[in-house]
Amino acid sequence: MPNRPDREVQCEGLLQALPPETEPVCDSRGDVKNKIFVCIRGTHHDGHADAAEVLRRGAAAIVTQRKTGLPREITVPDTRLAMALLSARYWGNPAGELRLIGITGTNGKTTTAHLLCHLLHSAGIKTGRIGTDGIYRGGRRLPNPYTTPPPDLLHRTLRQMAGDGITAVVMEVSSQALVQQRTAGLTFEAAVFTNLSPEHLDYHGDIERYFAAKAMLFTQCRRAVIHTGDPYGRRLAEQVTVPVTPYHLPWRYRCEAGRSILPWRGGQLVIPLTGEVFLPDALAAAETAVAMGVSPGQVMAAMPQAPSIPGRAELLWQGQGRTIMRDYAHTPDALERMLRSLRRGDGGRMLGLFGCGGRRDRKKRPMMAGAAARWADGIVITDDNPRTEPPEEIRREIIRGLPKNARWREIPDRRQAMEQTIAVMRQGDLLLLAGKGHEDYQIIMEKTVPFDEKEIVTEILKSGRIPWKNCHCEK
Repeated sequence: MPNRPDREVQCEGLLQALPPETEPVCDSRGDVKNKIFVCIRGTHHDGHADAAEVLRRGAAAIVTQRKTGLPREITVPDTRLAMALLSARYWGNPAGELRLIGITGTNGKTTTAHLLCHLLHSAGIKTGRIGTDGIYRGGRRLPNPYTTPPPDLLHRTLRQMAGDGITAVVMEVSSQALVQQRTAGLTFEAAVFTNLSPEHLDYHGDIERYFAAKAMLFTQCRRAVIHTGDPYGRRLAEQVTVPVTPYHLPWRYRCEAGRSILPWRGGQLVIPLTGEVFLPDALAAAETAVAMGVSPGQVMAAMPQAPSIPGRAELLWQGQGRTIMRDYAHTPDALERMLRSLRRGDGGRMLGLFGCGGRRDRKKRPMMAGAAARWADGIVITDDNPRTEPPEEIRREIIRGLPKNARWREIPDRRQAMEQTIAVMRQGDLLLLAGKGHEDYQIIMEKTVPFDEKEIVTEILKSGRIPWKNCHCEK
């Protein structure tokens, strides 16, 4: 059992005066009557400014990080930590009834979580999952606007999972969630580190702070599963104080159509995914399953039957000698690895279509262009989720990273970009739609609009405007 930080113990002691049956909230826009309002200072708003108003509207108490002089006030060192502890208490500490596995890293979290859930299910362990592509419980997929939910949603979800008879939960844990104390108070039976490359540096400031944020997960786990083929993984393995299961890609492996094969624990691990980009994630899932009590034989038997992962190297269409795929690759490292793993030596062109999200790490934009230029024969720069940032500025910053000899086009509207690129595909070409993956929407200004690349590809091919001989949308 990891030692509880003094700050956590102190905070918990101060909160004992509050009744455990009273619900904590931190959004002043909702119902606050007879609830504990926790004042959290965010990027754009400080909840302390709402303290007097929520008391007027009937809040039972306020939890502050600095004294306001208002009645029914409890002041703690960290209100984000307080929100996590209060949420756990209100929902009856459901994490204590579950075996938690946390997965962190820049890339590969969702793939690792998906494969690990399959392996645990196959071994008879009823498993839930929380991550980028949703919350999965009892055979249902529920939307999740966060990689790691805030404490109130997180503990409510864990309580529901425990009520469903789930005994293990695989959770993607983001660096922002760790810094913001969303998982404070939880003990993970196993924590997984996949890799680290520049991402979210607008939030963390630099790569060292980003690494330090990821490393926080390994102070609240009983066992670590770490990719020691990654330089930051090797650093992490040296500094953690819990037992470590290291993994790294072996020298010998082979990738075939629809699957990859690598030696593992005296046998073979057959992975139903094409490309070396997924092999470390599959190894992470396999080693973590063993750490959770699944035998290597069970892992090797179950891995080939793993279902496909929406938005991860997903084949959208293949025919007429042309291939269209989509992947969530939205970092320079992920995009480069995906393009490299899909590139073939048969003379066909590799085409890459991508953009970058607005109000997110600007430093990576020219790096994305550089990664694409190294492996793609043709590049299309388009919009992703511009949010409230002018999309032309995002595209301009991407284009700045293209070398002079790059073959590229700028087509702002993503649907038009897809249609025009598909129209010029030649026999042997492979088109990778990168960045959206499983997402079925675009965020433009304050609006979220439907945008499912899988559906759009089908519509384009059915339209009759594609000048391929006998083109049809059946695979």
